[in-house]
Amino acid sequence: MGYFSLILAVVLVFDGVAVSQVTTAPESKETQTRSTTQNSKIQSEVEKRGTGKQSQLKVKLKNNTEVRGYISKIGDASFEVTGKSGQATTIEYADVQKLQGSGLSKGAKIGIIVGVVVVAVAIVIAVAVAKAGGPTFRGGCCL
Repeated sequence: MGYFSLILAVVLVFDGVAVSQVTTAPESKETQTRSTTQNSKIQSEVEKRGTGKQSQLKVKLKNNTEVRGYISKIGDASFEVTGKSGQATTIEYADVQKLQGSGLSKGAKIGIIVGVVVVAVAIVIAVAVAKAGGPTFRGGCCL
């Protein structure tokens, strides 16, 4: 009976090791696929912006540092950002967390436009009510 317990324990231990190796392998492939997809998205965004002083951007890296400047060189695995001081920083696509262009984001621009339209409509309504004679107040009572 003792041998049977020992064999059963050994089989269970090796079975657990084999299962853990099988389940971790697909996750590593999935992680590689995600990082490759992310790198290609970053690379296409950088290529879309192009190079030169008109391609100003802010790059947030995965280590939470920021690099500001313009794209001066685009490569297969990395790109260079040249700052105001003229110093070029080589950034690998895998190190990028977020790219942001100069100026306001699209959401901020839409918010400003919506705010201006709302204020303009409120002014038009207020002027129309004032010209139409609006409500009059006499003796504290509205007639």
